[in-house]
Amino acid sequence: MFNSANPKNKIKTLHSLTIVFWNANGVRNRSADISNFLEEHSPDIFLIQETKLRPEINFSIPNYDVYRTDRPQRNNAPTQGGGTGILIKKSLPHHHIPTPQLHFVEATSISLNLTNKEPFTVTSIYIPPDTDPTLYTLDLESLIQLGPNPIICGDFNAQHQNWGSPINTTRGKELVRFTQVLGMEILAPPSPTRFGFNSATILDLAVIKDFILPFSIISLPELDSDHNPVKLTFQLKFTTLHNIVTTHTDWTKFQNYLKNQTDYRPLKINSNTDIEIAVEKFTKNLQNAHRFATKTVKKSTATYIHANIKDLIKTRNKTKKAGQTLRNPLIKTELNRIEKLIKKLDKNSRQKDETEELEAFNTEDGTL
Repeated sequence: MFNSANPKNKIKTLHSLTIVFWNANGVRNRSADISNFLEEHSPDIFLIQETKLRPEINFSIPNYDVYRTDRPQRNNAPTQGGGTGILIKKSLPHHHIPTPQLHFVEATSISLNLTNKEPFTVTSIYIPPDTDPTLYTLDLESLIQLGPNPIICGDFNAQHQNWGSPINTTRGKELVRFTQVLGMEILAPPSPTRFGFNSATILDLAVIKDFILPFSIISLPELDSDHNPVKLTFQLKFTTLHNIVTTHTDWTKFQNYLKNQTDYRPLKINSNTDIEIAVEKFTKNLQNAHRFATKTVKKSTATYIHANIKDLIKTRNKTKKAGQTLRNPLIKTELNRIEKLIKKLDKNSRQKDETEELEAFNTEDGTL
């Protein structure tokens, strides 16, 4: 009769669609860093390049569905490179699009199916620097054909003065030519996205087609990588279903309420009307008891991240911003030290959680 775990759904109206894309240079031992970033910025879709995951390695983030395309192992290489992934909020209607056969780029794609809107085809793309700098557009054509309103974001490893790079590389010139022929637009932030030892350039881009939406795009000096995450925000009004609250019933309170409010003396039942009155009274007592003993609990979307890790991430972000501005090698050394410490604490925290789970496992009946 009563289900205290049933969530209450609410239609929520949003006024922007936020996509973040980032070359992670590997996501292992970065789960706390990524979770903290998602909690702070709450992007609707988070695209990752160079995940460097093997198929047997699990990668999950609370409140997001994860889709990934791992790079096949090459010649029994000891380490895994490349790979792409997409994280999308569970509340957003979508489906995964199988990746077509590609020869020069790596990609993962989804279809975003917002209510009363045409679908958007969102792709996380990585173009390795050693692939052919002109033929890769053949793969781009395949990705554009996956669905309407393509949004292709990621590390193109292409430079051109059109988006603020100091030089025009062959891959950059080919991308400009290709997008002009197809009537597409290249979106780039005004500041560098990738920082080398003595260089800073814009390699992380978005390519869109058939868009007339206002947008903003910025490079954020956050997360642990030589690439900054790029935040792309479209001004777009849409509605989505949110699981925002659930209820909890205190069954002891429920029982005590019934004991105090219910008259348990035998009833005199002489007619069908007496039965109906008795049933109605009993039902009302049950409903009142449930209301009395039940409270609404707001559903939290926050993930637990150790306070020490959170503090270190804040310090790291400030240090990273200073290092990218001042280009001081001493700051870079300090940045490396902090990032190593974050990875170590993250790894230790996850190992502790796994150990506690194993210790809580009941070997006699196989339960937790």
